Amino acid sequence: MIFNFQLRPYKKRNETQAIRLRFFTSANDVQYIDTKISVIKKQWDPKKQLVKKHPLEENYNSKLTELLNSVKKVYYKNEATSASRLLQVYRNSKKYNTSSFLDFYQSIVDEKKLKGEYRTAKSYKHYLDKLKMFSKLISFSDISPSWGKEYESFLRGRKNKTNTVSGNFRALHLVLNTAVKMSVIDRNPLKGFNIYSVNVEKQSLTLEEIQLIINLEIPPRFKAMVKSRDMFLFSFYTAGMRFTDMCKLKWSNIIENDIVYTMNKSKNRAGSRRTIPLNPKSMEILEKYKGRDEFFIFPPLYGYDKSPTEKVEYKIFIQNNNLNKSLKLIARDCKINKPISMHMGKHTFTDYAVKSGVGLLLISKLLGHSRIATTQYYLKDFYQEEESEALNKLFQ
Repeated sequence: MIFNFQLRPYKKRNETQAIRLRFFTSANDVQYIDTKISVIKKQWDPKKQLVKKHPLEENYNSKLTELLNSVKKVYYKNEATSASRLLQVYRNSKKYNTSSFLDFYQSIVDEKKLKGEYRTAKSYKHYLDKLKMFSKLISFSDISPSWGKEYESFLRGRKNKTNTVSGNFRALHLVLNTAVKMSVIDRNPLKGFNIYSVNVEKQSLTLEEIQLIINLEIPPRFKAMVKSRDMFLFSFYTAGMRFTDMCKLKWSNIIENDIVYTMNKSKNRAGSRRTIPLNPKSMEILEKYKGRDEFFIFPPLYGYDKSPTEKVEYKIFIQNNNLNKSLKLIARDCKINKPISMHMGKHTFTDYAVKSGVGLLLISKLLGHSRIATTQYYLKDFYQEEESEALNKLFQ
């Protein structure tokens, strides 16, 4: 890489020309950085690369030397890079205040929002808020395994469970690794420090409990409870459709006797388009909501067909919390002592499919998994009864 200063050919009204730092590896790989310094031609010495005969020459030359050294310092950390890549890395190093890790973390949250990843942005913002509660000033140089241990103790002191703590640290690692890729820091200072999540057994309802929910008499005035029951059962009848997907389900997604839609969670991956055959139970629920809204099937997003994505995502978040509370009231009235939630509809369907002898390949297809391995991992909590029966048969 060759570095030198040069005057820009363009002359300003006062006859001065801007000095810029040029660096290149070839004629096709040339980049420039403006030094913010301008002089007239006779005040520049191209051989010595210095400002001369200028009232501020000492100050200007000091700034030029400082700029050159800072760019070269970045280059020596990223040798064999191109001039265009060096410019990008140098700008990143200046763009973010390396004394503030919190500012960089916030920039990642903002970037997620710009990409339309509102759910992820919300999660990261929640993690960032916890960091600010731990310390209002955190620099990259503060972060180390011992710092990580202190932060872990802080989270556990706030009654955060292991998987919640693990989620916070996974986000931390992602942000730090992004900083490394952008050459803001040389390495991840938390590398090797991990909080591993623990397996939480997936709970499901039995068919008897499902029937209790179906038979429960709910007065029409308790609209939230009626809505939560309908959507929970619809999830069960549609092979575990996720709550977000149910909220965004449109009448246009009903094609003849199928529901055809793109799964929100994996919309950017191959295999995200899902087709679920309608059955008498799911059709009965659809009939109940016909004519209520010309766009969306279920109430959470009624009137939101022209709303911006961020507003839609926030509405779904609030509705999920509210309807889960209503489900807990239903479970209480049915005397079901389980932590019921919308997501349990998926677990309940899977458990029912396994116990009904549905094959692995078909279960994988019904759940919308693109890989059998994903299904195998997901099903590990649903074969305990079958394992017990198999061992008893072997050793009768």
